[in-house]
Amino acid sequence: MEKEAKTNFSFASIALSFFILIVLPLTITGVIISKGVIKVGEEATQANLRILDDNQKQSIAGRAQNVADAVAQFLADREKDIRIASILPRDEQTFTTFLKSNTRGVVQSSNVGIVKIPLPVYREIAFLDKSGMEALKVTVDGVVAKGQLRDMSNPANGEFGEEDYFIKAKQLTPGEFYMGPVVGNHVSRQEFDAGKDFSGIVRMAAPVFDSNGFAGVVALALDYRHLMEFTGHIVPTEPGMVFARVNPDDMNFTFMVGRDGSMLAHPAQYLIGGLGPDRKPVPVMDDKNYEVLSKSGEGAMNVLNMGFMDENLPKIHALAASGKSGFFTYTVDNKRIFIAYAHIPYYGSVYSKPEGYGWIGMMVDIDKYHKLSEDKVKDIQQKVERWQKSSIVVVFVSLILLFIIALILARGLYRSIQKRDGSVPRLGDDED
Repeated sequence: MEKEAKTNFSFASIALSFFILIVLPLTITGVIISKGVIKVGEEATQANLRILDDNQKQSIAGRAQNVADAVAQFLADREKDIRIASILPRDEQTFTTFLKSNTRGVVQSSNVGIVKIPLPVYREIAFLDKSGMEALKVTVDGVVAKGQLRDMSNPANGEFGEEDYFIKAKQLTPGEFYMGPVVGNHVSRQEFDAGKDFSGIVRMAAPVFDSNGFAGVVALALDYRHLMEFTGHIVPTEPGMVFARVNPDDMNFTFMVGRDGSMLAHPAQYLIGGLGPDRKPVPVMDDKNYEVLSKSGEGAMNVLNMGFMDENLPKIHALAASGKSGFFTYTVDNKRIFIAYAHIPYYGSVYSKPEGYGWIGMMVDIDKYHKLSEDKVKDIQQKVERWQKSSIVVVFVSLILLFIIALILARGLYRSIQKRDGSVPRLGDDED
């Protein structure tokens, strides 16, 4: 009886030891993992359940001003380029080198994902003689044949409709230059939805003088994608840059408005003006044609014409045109809208004070932002619940398996000890 009790006690001790060494740590680990999943879920929930408070509004306004200042600096740097171009030797090699030496990185899609690649700042450089005829023209594709050169003394010969940059530059004095508006072919909504982007240019021109006086005009075609790059990857409520198309339907985007109220950059690029298929400027939306043009996506937007939808847009433009920056929160059509606006302090060429080049806008539909935030939180909570259930099942199954393994190991070890104790001679026998 005493021997049996001793045997049972020994087996229980071994089994308990294996339980403590194997099963108990896993149990503790499972509890820690489960609590960790819950804690991570709570932190993720708090991080995504955001409210557009005063601090964040101030931050967005500051960010808008930073973008506006960056645009102004970019344009100021272009002044240096046109002045350099006006004193360059007028030959093919020099013009080609000039184009290749001026590049900036832009975000593009590729077969390896989203990457930032170098893109020439200018699409072309040309020298026009004193009569307005292009004498030499080099593009990013190479030297333009003489038969394709244009006589720009007639603005109607412009690549994008009426272009009078030669006439404007011809009237300037040494050191002055002309920077024109954005010109390009309009991208309809159907084309944009199919993946086509707006591809415009800004003409820059400066007079060239030699010992005999006025010798002609040098002209650059600034690739407007570099200006759109400043706003195209910014979501006001998100830090950093996004490397994909910003969805305008989320009403959480950044845009650029010109000094005349025209839309210069917008995630819905079909709102940017340009030439239509008939080679004439597409109509600008107003209260009379808005329904038709907004559906077809074949009209341009000017904020000065949008007062019938949002009376605050013309007011904001007036403030920005006076050189001011700030932000507004207001309600329109039962929607709470936040807009930060920042004056672009560039005053070169025709862009005089106080209007400057225009302004940067950052718009957030507050209610939609909160709704998207709540939807994201619900999705996180559902994932946390699934992770928690999965971890509990895994730990529970592992406990059962390890418990069985612990019993098997304990029994095996116990039998091994019994067998060893029975085979070893006791002290005091003759064999000792």
